Amino acid sequence: MKYALLSLVLIATQIQAQGISYNEESVDLDALYEQIDDAITQSPHYVAERERKIAVCRDSLQLDDNLEKRVKMAENLFRLYKSYKNDSAQYYAELCIGFSETMGRPDLAGRYRSLLALQCSNTDMVAESLELLRLVNRSALDKRGLVDYYNAWMHAYGELASFTQRQDMHQFYLDKQNTYRDSVMMVADEGSEEWCHLKMDILTAKRHFQDALKVSNQWLKKVYNGTHEKAYAAFYRSMVYENLHNHDLTCYWFGISAIEDIRSGVMSQASLLFLAERLVEDGDYERAMRYMEFCRTCNLTFNSHLRAYQLNSIIHVIEKNGKAAQQQVYQILIGAGIAVLVLLLALIFVIVRKRKSN
Repeated sequence: MKYALLSLVLIATQIQAQGISYNEESVDLDALYEQIDDAITQSPHYVAERERKIAVCRDSLQLDDNLEKRVKMAENLFRLYKSYKNDSAQYYAELCIGFSETMGRPDLAGRYRSLLALQCSNTDMVAESLELLRLVNRSALDKRGLVDYYNAWMHAYGELASFTQRQDMHQFYLDKQNTYRDSVMMVADEGSEEWCHLKMDILTAKRHFQDALKVSNQWLKKVYNGTHEKAYAAFYRSMVYENLHNHDLTCYWFGISAIEDIRSGVMSQASLLFLAERLVEDGDYERAMRYMEFCRTCNLTFNSHLRAYQLNSIIHVIEKNGKAAQQQVYQILIGAGIAVLVLLLALIFVIVRKRKSN
């Protein structure tokens, strides 16, 4: 019995260290929003820390002549810029491709082309993504390269499906996306980031929500606080709760995701923008506008133009806020009109009484 209790304590300690909340029945959204507000205030500090890491890595790249080491450092820089500044991320991905080709490594060149292709399709450059993927020699790829290659194809076809207005092509692109999703699942290690988020997608689509949450539990145990990986895992958990129509837990996990992204200096913000949409629906207009403005600034730092879903979210928040302001003005005008009418009636009453008394 003593050992069983000790085991439970150890497990609880590990969960607490990872920052994972399983007591989802009693989420405190007000406290969470205070944490987000504090993270936004501290954002310049987190961005400065990311810049420091970039500077250290960039200096090392410039000083080292060994190609193998240089390609690894260029990849580190790509990953540091991947969700921070899109143009720099693409530059270092291209540098990785160049180093790999100089080394005579088509396996590495193909993997880096796949990573660059995914970066392109993530920023509305789907045509460029497809051209890059057509240059990849699939037979030269190792297991890691195949995961990135299939993942890039999957995402590109998903984007094409969302852009097209032709129903026949929409279904064609979705079928292609599903085929490449299956390919990723076949080669990705079970429990890896790619495997977890696709497995959750599949289970959620089948409405196996509790199974999706079990995958989420395992995923969250593997990621650390203050990382984009934690933000990504939290985002997918929020998607499950959105499908379950659980408002509070959807907001909670969007909020956790947003905090992790802000604390890791990420500029490609999605979760906080989605949270702002829900806040404006709840009538918390001032907070929703603040979060929306912060997201817009971040996303424009990441890329020179906003993506369609970002624009739609921003427009939604602004329109809802504008309608609320109009309604407030309307109510003020009605109140003022009633007050004037009451004053007029009172004045008429006084005048009538005065004439009667005379």
